Amino acid sequence: MVTAAVWGVLQLFALSLLTRSVRLSTVLLAVVVGVYGCGVVTALLQLAYTRLYSDWSGQPLPQVVSTTGYTVAPWLEELVKVSPLLLAGLSLKVRRQWGLTDFVLLGGALGAGFGLLEGVLRFGLDSDRAIPHAAGGWVVPDSIFPPYVPGPEQVFGAWLPAPFGEAAVVGPPVAGTFSHLVWTAAAGLGVGLLFRCRGWVRLLAVVPVALAVVHHTVNNYVAEERGEAAGQWLDELDAKAWAVPLVCLLVALVVDLHVLRRGKRTVPGVLLSAERADGDSVAALLRYSSWSLTRRGSWRRIPWSVLIVLRYVGLRRALLYASAVERPEQTERLRGAVADATARMDASDRGGAWRPEEIRARLRPAGGGVSWRRWLFLVPCVLALPALLLLGVGSFTSTAGLQNFFTTGNGPQILMGFGVAALVWIAWQLFCLLRTARAVTAQPVAERLAVHRFRLVTALGAATAGTLLLYRGLGEAGPEGKAITTFHLLDALDAFLVYLGFALLLLSLLALFPPGGLALAGAGAAATAGGAITAGAALDAALLGTAGVVLMAVSADGVEGGNSGSGDKGEGKKNSTDPAVSDAVGAAREQKVAELTNGRIPSGAPGKPGLKVTKPGAGTSDVDVIGGDGSYIAVGGPAKARNLAKFGEKCHILKYAAEQQGVRAQVYLEKGTPEAALNLARRILGDGNVHTFVR
Repeated sequence: MVTAAVWGVLQLFALSLLTRSVRLSTVLLAVVVGVYGCGVVTALLQLAYTRLYSDWSGQPLPQVVSTTGYTVAPWLEELVKVSPLLLAGLSLKVRRQWGLTDFVLLGGALGAGFGLLEGVLRFGLDSDRAIPHAAGGWVVPDSIFPPYVPGPEQVFGAWLPAPFGEAAVVGPPVAGTFSHLVWTAAAGLGVGLLFRCRGWVRLLAVVPVALAVVHHTVNNYVAEERGEAAGQWLDELDAKAWAVPLVCLLVALVVDLHVLRRGKRTVPGVLLSAERADGDSVAALLRYSSWSLTRRGSWRRIPWSVLIVLRYVGLRRALLYASAVERPEQTERLRGAVADATARMDASDRGGAWRPEEIRARLRPAGGGVSWRRWLFLVPCVLALPALLLLGVGSFTSTAGLQNFFTTGNGPQILMGFGVAALVWIAWQLFCLLRTARAVTAQPVAERLAVHRFRLVTALGAATAGTLLLYRGLGEAGPEGKAITTFHLLDALDAFLVYLGFALLLLSLLALFPPGGLALAGAGAAATAGGAITAGAALDAALLGTAGVVLMAVSADGVEGGNSGSGDKGEGKKNSTDPAVSDAVGAAREQKVAELTNGRIPSGAPGKPGLKVTKPGAGTSDVDVIGGDGSYIAVGGPAKARNLAKFGEKCHILKYAAEQQGVRAQVYLEKGTPEAALNLARRILGDGNVHTFVR
């Protein structure tokens, strides 16, 4: 069942290759949120309103459950399933940096998690009575139309396979279409239209959400009332449901491709040199991806160049999506990060940059030992072990003895004991997540914030469910009793046993891995970089993860080493280290600016280091030209955008030195310099003191 749910999500993930910006880890985390966030909230709400209405109206609870099953439950469940997207979209950063494709993909993942929870609650402990089907899969013999759980042959040969369904009366068994995934993906498109579009187009957001509610309503009505006309209409709709996510992805693909192509033409500094030369072709990215695959030395057999490209493409798409709806100054920090990563990839787009010893040095932990925090990674793995044995290894007919061990005798007490420890661990996780909330919110990439919120929802859902289970387990029901004593709208919860709940609680720990906020604020990756790094490099490590640390290593010579001057002396040609070429470029720029300002070159020789100025506690910089009015002028070009943090420091030093002399501080940047560098200089020196020129 888990394989079927995840396989459907992976199929959507593969089809969204051209336009998605979210990572696979984020998508899989959304599946977990569907289990522990949407599932728990839905169960609590349905428990509350069925019992409250039964007490208020005097109707028997089974009758209330039956009636609300096709009146209240459909719209409640569909809204709850997309509520994580709605909550994430409350952040301007998230809804501006995600494309329609991201909303469709994450919606499908949330629905898959919700549907998986239903399957596990119904059949997770039935391995001892499941009958292997001759054609593959398993049948649970409990009715005339017995439930069927598909096997590997049916799962991997189907499009969006459902974790469970009904066994076919005639013919070989097949995996049905996963309706929860299908219709929540459609609702995800509705959320995307609501957040990404403007004007009357936003009204279209209601359509896919309404379709999801209507399908759910008819499905529940047929199950309760057996209406023939409604049943026939439902069969016809289910036969075509497989195409719904394809249509949603197609709509999202067309819109997002238009946004991305327009952004690449208008946003400066977001194309690799090879991309510009090849006409923005994927060939440049594919060639860069091959560096760690073709060079000798495996570096732990990890394809670092492939990971760098994947992280970079996602980061760049987030910027382009945001640039379509935000003013340039609002995306300045993210644009600077993308420009810095672009420059580093340009600098490392050569075989000589990929030196195994340099990569190993950057990845080696500080001090050469194993940090105590790394031992914390073992805690959730150990705590989740009983649940993995019960619901993982023990879920096959040949290993059903493991389920018998954990569900009889002292087994339930063991699960409850581990569950108590898990609750303590989750409480600490919640503390760490709340403590790192401000640092994550301050980061320029929305996906980090969304991941933090997803983890927080998972922890809150697991803690709430665990507390209620502990109350039941220590009370009259005991660890072997039912978590819910009477009827419930979700049939699966009618037989929800306390020890099964504790097993699911233990599995939630794996979704909160790594523990704490170790990887959320980017400190974990940056801490392994080794040695002093620039602010721009640290941002790369924070946004790209370990792949960013590797990118820092392979691009060190081309960016950090060759970008040290204030006049971009190393910019004569791509990755040039020829002093003659560098000096010629710097000399031509300084000579031109001196002519434009009726000024002079204090070094006496264009292209050579200029007048040194110092700001206490900040460092030194060069004054390349002294204007006719005495202004201190720094001269540069496009390379200034490669390290915006360092460029900003130079501007502050120049401004301080000029104020000490009672003159203006100005910057002249050659035409073609990315807007990120120009905007940064304007913010520090003022609009009237930043100029562009043609050499």
